[in-house]
Amino acid sequence: MPDPGRRLVVPLDGTIDLSHADIGDKAWNINRMRALGLPVPPAVVATTAYCRSYHAAGGRLPDPLWQRIVDQMWVLEAETGRSFGSPSKPLLVAVRSGAARSMPGMLDTVLDVGINSAIESALAAETQDPAYPADTHRRFIEAYRHIVLGMTDAEVPSDPWQQLRGAVEAVLASWNSPRARAYRRHRGIPDDGGTAVIVQAMVFGNLDDRSGTGVLFTRNPMTGEGPSFGEWIVRGQGEDVVSGRADPQPLAALRELLPEVHAQLMDMAVRLERDCGDIQDIEFTVESGRLWLLQSRTARRSPRAALRAAVSMVDKGILEPGTALERVTAEHARALLGCVLDRSRLAGAVPVATGHPVCEGVATGVVVLDPGEAERRAGAGEDVVLARSSTSPDDLPGFIAARAVLTEHGGSTSHAAVVSRELGRVCVVGCGEGTVTSLAGQQVTVDGAGGVVWLGEMPLLSIEDEIDPDLARLIDWAQARVPLAVRRHAPAGSIDELTVLRLVGLKRRIAPEMAAHSLGADRDRLDAVCLELVEHGLCTHSGSGLRLTPDGRRRLSILLAEERMNSDQAVAGRLYREFCGFNGELKQIITDWQLRDNATPNDHADAAYDQAVLHRLRDLHERVKPLLDRLGDLAPRLRRYAPRFGEARARLAEGDHTFIANISKDSFHTLWFELHEDLLSITGDSRESEVAAGRAL
Repeated sequence: MPDPGRRLVVPLDGTIDLSHADIGDKAWNINRMRALGLPVPPAVVATTAYCRSYHAAGGRLPDPLWQRIVDQMWVLEAETGRSFGSPSKPLLVAVRSGAARSMPGMLDTVLDVGINSAIESALAAETQDPAYPADTHRRFIEAYRHIVLGMTDAEVPSDPWQQLRGAVEAVLASWNSPRARAYRRHRGIPDDGGTAVIVQAMVFGNLDDRSGTGVLFTRNPMTGEGPSFGEWIVRGQGEDVVSGRADPQPLAALRELLPEVHAQLMDMAVRLERDCGDIQDIEFTVESGRLWLLQSRTARRSPRAALRAAVSMVDKGILEPGTALERVTAEHARALLGCVLDRSRLAGAVPVATGHPVCEGVATGVVVLDPGEAERRAGAGEDVVLARSSTSPDDLPGFIAARAVLTEHGGSTSHAAVVSRELGRVCVVGCGEGTVTSLAGQQVTVDGAGGVVWLGEMPLLSIEDEIDPDLARLIDWAQARVPLAVRRHAPAGSIDELTVLRLVGLKRRIAPEMAAHSLGADRDRLDAVCLELVEHGLCTHSGSGLRLTPDGRRRLSILLAEERMNSDQAVAGRLYREFCGFNGELKQIITDWQLRDNATPNDHADAAYDQAVLHRLRDLHERVKPLLDRLGDLAPRLRRYAPRFGEARARLAEGDHTFIANISKDSFHTLWFELHEDLLSITGDSRESEVAAGRAL
């Protein structure tokens, strides 16, 4: 493999063999799209090693390093037939960031680099339209002042090469910006990776009335349904859509204006989804009726979209069932089985705002307008909802702190929408001028699925036991793999009515083979208990496994109440407080694992990241073992947690990483959730009181 240290700047021509860690996710995908023969503007990339060299030099760009980019600009000139820095057929470029793991909006990008008054005049003469180059020049000056110079009234250099050098340095420096560092801390991303810098020929969505820019998802990121879903803006550039400052039109508007371009875009979307085997988030520009793809990446999606897309892709032959199981995490499944608004009790209630739903769920909190205030008040234990006219990457701390995010402008592909889906934050965008910022200081309930904001705290309702059909199919696939998962059994143990009902209640549906494995039970004894439960109408048993009936749920509630009354509450309280001390750490480890980039499994940087997360999980398990060993002092049935966690730890040691967070197995995440529920039950506590007391980290 070529040494990336010697190849600091390379053309993205579809042939380079460097990894995500070497050239970043964005450049890797540009190179892949060019290899597929798709229409992508020519580009060169300065590798992440280039970025590390810049920071090793004290955050400055030495002349030899800068010259590497200068020497590669001929690639863009040769492919476009234009010249950078010359009024004769001038070439303008975009300078884009692109880390190995996508950091949406956290790093800087500068568009329209290379324009000045002379080149503006040359472009006006070439197109016979002074409006487009004037608009382009204005956009460049505003962006350069804000991103590169940090001052709105600073003088922008007229020399295109000086502009380019400044833009490259700004992108490199943004790797260590406060927002980027905060994002990496929150996501567990190492600080030493660096960002690649992509220098790409500009294509202009603001050229004329047959031009525009947009974002397309190959499936709806809220629902997972096809066909493609997206938005676009006529006579705009990419930042117009992403920032949310402008309200875009649906892709149907592109179909009406340019039907051939729309058809071409749809064909490419299908091709990219099949090639990648996942929902794609595609940025595109149309320049005077000609389609260009700027970026394609794995889309951030809601839990419902993750489930629906995984099942649909199996039906279409894109994925195998085993891969679909890995796509849907235990956290996804629990989110789908969470509480919803009790709409029967909303009669007469009038929404105070409505907009585009972009991340489902229900959240209640006090509306605040400033991200810093959201961070401070949330840190003090208050539930807050962040409301903004539109959002920017600098708002990230507020996103992390808030229970929900609201915006007045922007669509379903805006920065606010993308980041909220990634963080799993309830979000509604595009509510209209003055609608949500006027609610400052008031308590609201946000319905992320319906795109509605209500005043006050609205009543919630638990989802009925009727399971989502897609989730049922996923469970069926999981149970088909159970024989492989239960070849190694824990020592047989005693089981009773409560033990089995509680396990079925937590799993919602479980095959007898998996129940025997989880309980460490003799299969004949388990079958006898299950038969009694079915005969007494407490469970149903079909080909998909055991489920509780309404009578079974009532019986389980009675047995759990009896267990609580017979438990030593002093012991229960100590064990629960000890558990809470580990809870936040475990959740962060699971989050860091689920957000890792699996696209390059042989990549050394990804492997190092994975090993770091696994080491943290192993270390946590060692520290939790004394707690697990004492659970039997509280209730005999809890003794099974120690060997179940030990089994998960052993499988991880053997290299089976599905035992970190897999809904179909006794993974670390699944067991932690079940233990949490059991401790809450025995102490008589609830998740709601945890949140109110600030114990739910």
